[in-house]
Amino acid sequence: MHVIRVLSAAVALAALLHPPARAVVPQPDTMRGIASPAATLSSAGEGRRVYLKLNCYGCHGMHGYGTMGPNIAGEGDVTEWIYAGGAQGMPSFRALMTSTDILNMNAYLKSIGTPVEPTFTHWWEAVPSQ
Repeated sequence: MHVIRVLSAAVALAALLHPPARAVVPQPDTMRGIASPAATLSSAGEGRRVYLKLNCYGCHGMHGYGTMGPNIAGEGDVTEWIYAGGAQGMPSFRALMTSTDILNMNAYLKSIGTPVEPTFTHWWEAVPSQ
Protein backbone atom coordinates (compact mmCIF):
# COMPACT_ATOMS: atom_id res chain seq x y z
CA MET A 1 0.00 0.00 0.00
CA HIS A 2 2.89 2.33 0.82
CA VAL A 3 4.33 1.79 -2.66
CA ILE A 4 1.03 2.82 -4.30
CA ARG A 5 0.92 6.08 -2.31
CA VAL A 6 4.51 6.90 -3.25
CA LEU A 7 3.78 6.18 -6.92
CA SER A 8 0.60 8.27 -6.83
CA ALA A 9 2.49 11.15 -5.28
CA ALA A 10 5.23 10.82 -7.89
CA VAL A 11 2.67 10.88 -10.72
CA ALA A 12 0.96 13.92 -9.20
CA LEU A 13 4.28 15.72 -8.80
CA ALA A 14 5.29 14.89 -12.37
CA ALA A 15 1.96 16.27 -13.64
CA LEU A 16 2.57 19.52 -11.75
CA LEU A 17 6.14 19.86 -12.98
CA HIS A 18 5.43 18.78 -16.55
CA PRO A 19 1.82 19.50 -17.46
CA PRO A 20 0.56 17.96 -20.69
CA ALA A 21 0.91 20.19 -23.72
CA ARG A 22 -2.25 21.98 -24.73
CA ALA A 23 -3.65 21.14 -28.11
CA VAL A 24 -3.27 23.93 -30.62
CA VAL A 25 -6.59 24.61 -32.27
CA PRO A 26 -6.13 26.13 -35.72
CA GLN A 27 -8.05 29.35 -36.21
CA PRO A 28 -9.63 30.50 -39.43
CA ASP A 29 -7.57 33.15 -41.22
CA THR A 30 -10.17 35.83 -40.49
CA MET A 31 -9.68 35.33 -36.73
CA ARG A 32 -6.00 36.18 -37.07
CA GLY A 33 -6.73 39.31 -39.10
CA ILE A 34 -5.69 37.79 -42.43
CA ALA A 35 -8.22 37.87 -45.23
CA SER A 36 -8.97 34.53 -46.77
CA PRO A 37 -9.47 34.46 -50.54
CA ALA A 38 -13.24 34.14 -50.06
CA ALA A 39 -13.38 37.13 -47.70
CA THR A 40 -11.69 39.88 -49.67
CA LEU A 41 -12.87 43.42 -50.28
CA SER A 42 -13.46 45.10 -53.61
CA SER A 43 -10.73 47.31 -55.05
CA ALA A 44 -12.57 50.34 -53.65
CA GLY A 45 -12.80 48.62 -50.24
CA GLU A 46 -9.07 47.92 -50.22
CA GLY A 47 -8.51 51.54 -51.24
CA ARG A 48 -10.62 52.68 -48.28
CA ARG A 49 -8.51 50.42 -46.05
CA VAL A 50 -5.30 52.13 -47.27
CA TYR A 51 -6.93 55.58 -46.98
CA LEU A 52 -7.69 54.94 -43.31
CA LYS A 53 -4.49 53.05 -42.51
CA LEU A 54 -2.28 55.86 -43.83
CA ASN A 55 -4.39 58.52 -42.08
CA CYS A 56 -5.38 60.31 -45.31
CA TYR A 57 -8.62 61.31 -43.58
CA GLY A 58 -6.61 63.48 -41.17
CA CYS A 59 -6.25 66.08 -43.93
CA HIS A 60 -8.83 65.09 -46.54
CA GLY A 61 -11.76 64.19 -44.25
CA MET A 62 -13.31 60.83 -43.47
CA HIS A 63 -14.76 60.54 -46.97
CA GLY A 64 -12.33 62.65 -48.99
CA TYR A 65 -14.37 65.87 -49.12
CA GLY A 66 -11.52 67.87 -47.64
CA THR A 67 -10.76 69.64 -44.37
CA MET A 68 -7.23 70.92 -44.01
CA GLY A 69 -6.37 69.22 -47.32
CA PRO A 70 -8.31 69.56 -50.57
CA ASN A 71 -11.41 67.66 -51.62
CA ILE A 72 -10.22 64.51 -53.42
CA ALA A 73 -13.58 62.73 -53.64
CA GLY A 74 -14.21 61.58 -57.19
CA GLU A 75 -10.60 62.10 -58.29
CA GLY A 76 -9.68 59.78 -61.10
CA ASP A 77 -5.97 59.43 -60.47
CA VAL A 78 -3.95 60.62 -57.49
CA THR A 79 -0.80 58.68 -58.39
CA GLU A 80 1.28 61.82 -59.00
CA TRP A 81 0.32 63.29 -55.61
CA ILE A 82 1.12 60.01 -53.86
CA TYR A 83 4.54 59.79 -55.52
CA ALA A 84 5.59 63.45 -55.33
CA GLY A 85 3.49 64.90 -52.53
CA GLY A 86 1.54 68.12 -52.86
CA ALA A 87 2.42 71.78 -52.98
CA GLN A 88 0.33 72.48 -49.87
CA GLY A 89 2.40 70.25 -47.58
CA MET A 90 1.28 66.74 -48.46
CA PRO A 91 4.23 64.36 -48.04
CA SER A 92 5.12 61.70 -50.57
CA PHE A 93 3.66 58.29 -49.79
CA ARG A 94 5.77 56.51 -52.44
CA ALA A 95 7.63 54.39 -49.89
CA LEU A 96 4.42 53.39 -48.07
CA MET A 97 2.21 52.32 -50.97
CA THR A 98 2.48 49.60 -53.58
CA SER A 99 1.21 50.06 -57.12
CA THR A 100 -1.81 47.93 -56.14
CA ASP A 101 -2.47 50.22 -53.16
CA ILE A 102 -2.48 53.21 -55.52
CA LEU A 103 -4.88 51.54 -57.97
CA ASN A 104 -7.14 50.64 -55.05
CA MET A 105 -6.96 54.19 -53.68
CA ASN A 106 -8.00 55.55 -57.07
CA ALA A 107 -10.93 53.10 -57.14
CA TYR A 108 -11.97 54.19 -53.66
CA LEU A 109 -11.83 57.90 -54.48
CA LYS A 110 -13.92 57.32 -57.63
CA SER A 111 -16.51 55.41 -55.56
CA ILE A 112 -17.10 58.23 -53.06
CA GLY A 113 -20.67 59.46 -53.25
CA THR A 114 -21.86 56.42 -55.22
CA PRO A 115 -23.95 53.49 -53.98
CA VAL A 116 -20.84 51.26 -53.91
CA GLU A 117 -18.76 53.55 -51.69
CA PRO A 118 -17.28 51.59 -48.78
CA THR A 119 -17.81 53.43 -45.48
CA PHE A 120 -16.26 51.12 -42.86
CA THR A 121 -13.87 52.43 -40.22
CA HIS A 122 -12.34 49.19 -38.84
CA TRP A 123 -9.65 48.94 -41.52
CA TRP A 124 -7.53 46.51 -39.46
CA GLU A 125 -10.13 43.73 -39.63
CA ALA A 126 -9.89 41.23 -42.50
CA VAL A 127 -13.52 41.95 -43.35
CA PRO A 128 -14.36 45.24 -41.61
CA SER A 129 -17.36 44.95 -39.31
CA GLN A 130 -18.09 48.68 -39.30
